[in-house]
Order: sequence, then structure tokens, then C-alpha cells
Amino acid sequence: MDAGGRLVASVGDADRPTYMRSSAKPFQAMAFVETGAARAFGATPADLALVAASHSGEPRHTERVRGLLARAGLAEDVLLNGKHPPLHAPTRIALERSGEAASPAHHNCSGKHCGMVCACVHQGWDLRTYIRPDHPLQRRILDLMAWVTAIPRQDIAVAIDGCGVPTFGVPLRSFAYAFARLADTDRLPPEHCEAAVTVREAMVANPGMVAGEGRLDTRLMETAGGRILSKGGAEACHGVVLLDRGWGIAVKIEDGGARAVAPAVLEVLRQLEALTDVEVAQLQEYARPPVRNYRDEIVGEARPVFELQRVR
Repeated sequence: MDAGGRLVASVGDADRPTYMRSSAKPFQAMAFVETGAARAFGATPADLALVAASHSGEPRHTERVRGLLARAGLAEDVLLNGKHPPLHAPTRIALERSGEAASPAHHNCSGKHCGMVCACVHQGWDLRTYIRPDHPLQRRILDLMAWVTAIPRQDIAVAIDGCGVPTFGVPLRSFAYAFARLADTDRLPPEHCEAAVTVREAMVANPGMVAGEGRLDTRLMETAGGRILSKGGAEACHGVVLLDRGWGIAVKIEDGGARAVAPAVLEVLRQLEALTDVEVAQLQEYARPPVRNYRDEIVGEARPVFELQRVR
């Protein structure tokens, strides 16, 4: 999808209703910037990338969450995202060996929640209810989602995400359109342009904060060298921005199978010639991930079998 709302290419149903899940985090991070909280608490570009992240719970992630909370006078017990062990295996193993339990900061959505509670402190909003759809912050985010997707707010489906905050259901083409508008911010209302540019540049400059070691979002952005922004979400949805073209891409695997996401995303980029052959080769472990059995033998590979249909 280009920033003018024109469908460039597709496969499957471009109008399929899709919850954006964590792929909406760049836009939720924009609200953190627009409330003035980012400036008030001295958020760096790396902090902003973390607010837009689904991070792996590595020390560099949890330390940054705790640091931003501390600058707002908060501790991590205000975060209502729940707990799970770090996604980063070495960090998880080290935590288990230490006998320390996983904390809210280890949750992959703690950066987003950190931005939300900091925004509430700055605005004087209730911290206890910030995850509720009727909270002033969540209403503001829904208004912003209506702007970037060009869908009336009453037509955006709202459900509760895995970390407790609202998530947004829109047609797949509108999902892609929102990402295209991150590339061409001049098409956004003036009040959203600065925040979009700020979050976009922070994510691209700090790919390690957006996901983590060995994760697709991080590796793709590192390999593309500033041309691509990538943000995955649960249940096999994924948003991509081609910054040099002003295009947005939305991918949804119908059955929610996560192992199909990376091959699908990279095949779309290959067919659009958005990655060079050298870059595709550098990402081969994601483009054609091996399938192993319980003996750790490679018995196959995940392979895309679709052809994009170009729209003239």
C-alpha cells in the first residue's frame, strides 16, 4: 500500500479483518510522544524504540524500562502487563540459575506499558486504570489509530491484547496503509507528523531495542541499513515500512502460525525487490528456516509458495 492509499500488490484477502496486536506499538508510542511525556522524562531514541518494542527481556531492555520508570518517579510494580520469562534464552537461563523470578520488566510489552504509565504521570491521569478502553490515554490512542488507518473510530474493532491493553481490528489494507503513513508523514495531520517521524527514526536507529538478538525485526532492520522498519505482532501479523518508497506492508498468516511469518515477510520483500540478493542471503535462516524433528535432525524447511499480484 502506498501513502496515498493505493494498493500496489497483494495476495489473499486484502480486506480481511485483522487485529494489529503488537504491530500497533509504533502508533501507541506516538501517543507517548504527543502527550509530552517523552520530552518531560528525557526519553532518548533508544528509549522510544523500546516503547515501540516487543523486546526479548535482555538486560539492555529491562535496564532501560526501569531507568525510564525511575525518571518518572515510578517502580515496575505499576506495570499491568503481567509477567513471563525473558524470550532471550541466555537471559532466561541466567535468571533461572540465579533463582530470581521474572518481573514485569521482562515481559515483552513492558516498554509499551512503561510509555503508557509515564504518559499518565505527565498528564495527571489515573495509573490504576490505564489499561481500560475508557481511560483518557486509551481513548487518545484510539483516535490516533483512526487517523493513521483512515477508519472512523467507531468502525475500529477493539479487543483486549495479551498484555491487557486495547488492540485494534481493521481491514488488512488499512493496517498496511497505517505503516505507509509512517514513511510519508506529510499525509498525516500536522499534530501527528512530528511524533511519527520521531518514533520511526528511533526504531530504525535502534533495531536491537525493537526486538532483540536473533529476532526477525532486529535482523531485518539491521540488514536493510535504514531502508526498512519492521514490527511484528502476535498471532502471526506483521507490519513493514519501505522507507525509500513510502510503502506499507501488512502480513497476516490465517491460522496464526508464527513460523510462517518470517518466510512470508521476506518473500514479499524479495518479490517487491525491496531487498537485494545479498541481503536475502544474509537473512536465509529466516527466509527458509529448517524444520527439525525431536532428534534435532533437519527434515524439511518452511518455504513460501505464493505469488504477489501486482495492481496496475
